[in-house]
Amino acid sequence: MKAQVLFIALVVLVGLNSFKSEKKSSEAATTQAAMLNNSITGLVIDNSTGEALAGVEINIEGTQLKTYTDFDGKFSFESLQPGDYKVCTKYISYKQKESRSIKVGRNEMHTLNLELKTANE
Repeated sequence: MKAQVLFIALVVLVGLNSFKSEKKSSEAATTQAAMLNNSITGLVIDNSTGEALAGVEINIEGTQLKTYTDFDGKFSFESLQPGDYKVCTKYISYKQKESRSIKVGRNEMHTLNLELKTANE
């Protein structure tokens, strides 16, 4: 009987300890993500008319990061790891565009404005 009580107490303590470890690692990951205040935002417009282009596919070369411009032609990539990035566009009836290399450091926000030319230009 005494051995069973000790065994149950041991199982409960081990379970609580592993729960604490999972919670700490989860909190650390959340804190680390919150610390990444690195972003690339921008605006995509038509080269000849100056009008904002909605629905342009925007991706970061060499990654799986992708977004689309909103109705005002704006896009944003948040919480980026520090590094070098190139932003690429795809839009029906327009030529694809690739930005210059953007070096993103810790707590840096970059703004990028892209002008797209129609495919027949």
